[in-house]
Amino acid sequence: MNPVPVDLSRLNDPRIATHIENVDSRVRGGFRLCLDILGIELPEYAKAKPAGRPSIAKLMAAADADSGTIRTYRHEKLGIGAFAPRR
Repeated sequence: MNPVPVDLSRLNDPRIATHIENVDSRVRGGFRLCLDILGIELPEYAKAKPAGRPSIAKLMAAADADSGTIRTYRHEKLGIGAFAPRR
């Protein structure tokens, strides 16, 4: 069997990234398996997300970043900032 060179620059094409992100999870899994078998490093868009739901702290941190207010979930839990006890 003769080795065939592979052009890895095609994996960085935004159209490929968009396609892989939007296909069925079984196709994405097969794509990752093929790259793994060939010893090719996975592009960022093909990496699997962590299993399970994100923690409430991560969800609230994202919501706080979007809201643009000083009243954050973390400050409320710690009783600091706008939620500090008044004397």
